[in-house]
Amino acid sequence: MKRKLSFLFLSALALPFFMVSCSDDKEEQEVKPATDLVVDNNSVTLLQGDEITVGITSGNGDYYVKPFDESIATATVSGNKVTIKATENSRLEENNRIETTVLVVDGRKKVARIQVQVAKLWDLTADVPEEGFDLFIGEKKMVKILTGNGNYEISIPEGADKYIEVGELSGQVFPVTAKFETGAEPVEITITDKKGKTVVIPVVVNIVDLTLKANEAVFAEPDAESQYIEIEKGNGGYSFTYQVGDGEPTTEATVVEATEKENLITLKPKARGDVKVIVTDQKGSSKEIAVTVNPYEIKLEDNATSLTINGFDNSKEIAISRGNGEYQLAPLTDDNRKYLKSAEIDENGHLKIEANWLGTTTLIITDAVGKKLDLPVTVMPMATFLDSDRCFKIDIKKFVEGNQALDNMQQLTFEMVFYPTYSRALQSFIGLEGVFLLRCESNGDTDLRFEIATKIHKDPNNLNGDKYNDPRFRSQQKMGNDRQGNGKWYHIAIVFDGTQGSTKEAYKMYINGVRETLTPASSDYEDVRPDPYLVLSSVSGDNALMIGRSGNSEFRLGYCAVAQARMWKVARTAEQIKEDMCKYYSQEEAKANTDLLGYWIPSNGVGDISVFKNYGSAGDGLDAVVYNNGKSISPVTFPDRYKRVECPHSY
Repeated sequence: MKRKLSFLFLSALALPFFMVSCSDDKEEQEVKPATDLVVDNNSVTLLQGDEITVGITSGNGDYYVKPFDESIATATVSGNKVTIKATENSRLEENNRIETTVLVVDGRKKVARIQVQVAKLWDLTADVPEEGFDLFIGEKKMVKILTGNGNYEISIPEGADKYIEVGELSGQVFPVTAKFETGAEPVEITITDKKGKTVVIPVVVNIVDLTLKANEAVFAEPDAESQYIEIEKGNGGYSFTYQVGDGEPTTEATVVEATEKENLITLKPKARGDVKVIVTDQKGSSKEIAVTVNPYEIKLEDNATSLTINGFDNSKEIAISRGNGEYQLAPLTDDNRKYLKSAEIDENGHLKIEANWLGTTTLIITDAVGKKLDLPVTVMPMATFLDSDRCFKIDIKKFVEGNQALDNMQQLTFEMVFYPTYSRALQSFIGLEGVFLLRCESNGDTDLRFEIATKIHKDPNNLNGDKYNDPRFRSQQKMGNDRQGNGKWYHIAIVFDGTQGSTKEAYKMYINGVRETLTPASSDYEDVRPDPYLVLSSVSGDNALMIGRSGNSEFRLGYCAVAQARMWKVARTAEQIKEDMCKYYSQEEAKANTDLLGYWIPSNGVGDISVFKNYGSAGDGLDAVVYNNGKSISPVTFPDRYKRVECPHSY
């Protein structure tokens, strides 16, 4: 007696699908590629008047159907289901059959074709050999009914469910899964349609030797994604043991964990090491998989691949987030020590670095298994924000008292890398009031030009005689700043050369390495002979070399971020200025350059500073002392107020 497993012809396996509607989100469609349109049955057979449902398993939404010949078959679509109905009393061909095609189209113009064959009566056939087929335990085979007359019933003998499992019919396809060996006699699957047609499929389940598609797996690290190995043949009931080295196999998964589902082995790494995974089926057939899980690469927190320290008085700490323990830092090299005061890894795996000077160097970290991380460390230049509350004062009068030879300067160059933040007339950036000063003009509060303010005597040979009234030379460029929304970084050099015969050549300005055409504020001194030298001790105002202020006035402040400033006792050439306008000299380079009297790099990156050192050859006699701003100024400390520097070469 047979136990029947009956399934209606119209039943279909509900499969998940993903639809993208072109009307819902056109922008998303432009970004994502269209999904192929796939149906679960692309060839169906019907009797006249019968219908069948075909499922759409993937596509892009907005589906519609187009039958080629509605005198043979019609079609409708609802959601992801296409219903095809054979027309009653359609004219058949001489063999009492006829066929047509139904197109399924989605909103992205992807197309699937369904071949529809209609007849008065079909022979019942299936896509299997006449002698049936063999399976190994756990193997699944999909059986397709090629032709038939609908309302299919599938049956197996009583008790045969010990050997095979027959799954649910979807359209004209059903799965058969092997459970236990059948021996010499096959199990017969019988298919019957509504016209009484039958077909018998013999199935033999064999005991086989275990065969795997691969016998090794290598993982990049213990956190790597799982890998999969297919069981090509086997006898089900799989178990796993693990052998490390020459030790005894054990069920404890320390290096990798193996599981099996539907003849697919999943290998999930757990720890670094080598292990043999021994796969054994219920009939005792076994195979080995050689697995290597490589050590972790050394990683820092947030997956940082480099470090930046803002300022040379600053420090940085970062945790080693992943690795293999016993971390060591290679001894600091001479190059490291140029830029770093110290670097160490503590017992908690934290890297601690203290900066020394501006620039980039590389540290090397190793761990217990010899993994290595080359870590670039950059000590970043920072700019101090000068605002209405802070300026820098350099006591030039006291300096020249002890250096009389430098009081009368036949040549002088000031350079400054800065970012103006505000627009206001008569802002002063660097220089000596009444001697030689870089500022902006006095014409309103917007669209201001840079200018050199200086002193020129009407008789260059009589420096106690009459002077021209406030001689100034203005740039063509206008000052960009945050207030006007056009702020940017500048390198500006102003040059005095008393050896020249006219003011046109004696006074020069370079903006971002390019010489500027200067316009005198008055024609009186446009092309007269300049003074042969500048007298530094004749500075007025606050009686000092100032950065961010001049004129002993709270209304002559320089609102800007200062990256660096230089004072040279020579008239620097265009080539010299352009070559190193963004360069940061080392402390040793600056000290050894006798022409570079003043070199101020306020890149400390920390607050509560009262003095920014002079790294130039004149030493601490030209240190920049932090002062407040007001009519009367006094020493204060500088707050933690910095901005990262960009090179003006980018303009």
